[in-house]
Amino acid sequence: MKRIEQLKRALAELGIVVLGVMIALAADSWREGWLESRVEASYLERLRADVSAGLSVLEVERATYKSVAKSALALTDGLEENIQSADDNYLVTNLIEATQMGFGRNEMASDVTYRELVESGRLNLIQDHVIREKLVAYYRTNELLIQNLIILPSVNDTFGELTGHYPIEIANSRATLTAHDKARLLVAIREDPEFTTQLRLLHAQVSFNDRQFADLIDRAQGLLSLLK
Repeated sequence: MKRIEQLKRALAELGIVVLGVMIALAADSWREGWLESRVEASYLERLRADVSAGLSVLEVERATYKSVAKSALALTDGLEENIQSADDNYLVTNLIEATQMGFGRNEMASDVTYRELVESGRLNLIQDHVIREKLVAYYRTNELLIQNLIILPSVNDTFGELTGHYPIEIANSRATLTAHDKARLLVAIREDPEFTTQLRLLHAQVSFNDRQFADLIDRAQGLLSLLK
């Protein structure tokens, strides 16, 4: 009988120990989950700020590309007689606008927080799989856009050969066109089929970029609606 009582007491003590361990593990698990939720909330806030800042840049850049596409179209889409009779200043102004883009951008959407998550292997901290998938798609689309923003150099090179300056220098008032420069540009616009082809290729490229901007802007807006 005494041995049975001792066994019961031992089992009770063991049960208390096991219960204590389980409570401690549950508390640790709860604390770990609480800490992870705090870290996740911090990352989500940073991601929201990054995407919001990126959206502002994208909207400005898209407006610029639409302007470039419009100017390139003005120099290539009209009937030949319209180009021949068009005002000289109109043609030169549109040419400068169409060719001042430079040679691409190194970044567009801010990706500091996203890269930190990916490089540290902590992307799964973002519990919502929809947000996680849209983040990945957004930044991959951004990378593709950057790769496609390298403006065809032929137009810029031809402009430089004819005037001694790149279009961006004229647009930013770092250089000016002489009457002789303008005359050479007008001859290229009106009489050089190769230059016209270069402008048409430029128009096709920036129009394609514009569609990419539109897609990326839609993705950014969709992400922001989820991150609020």
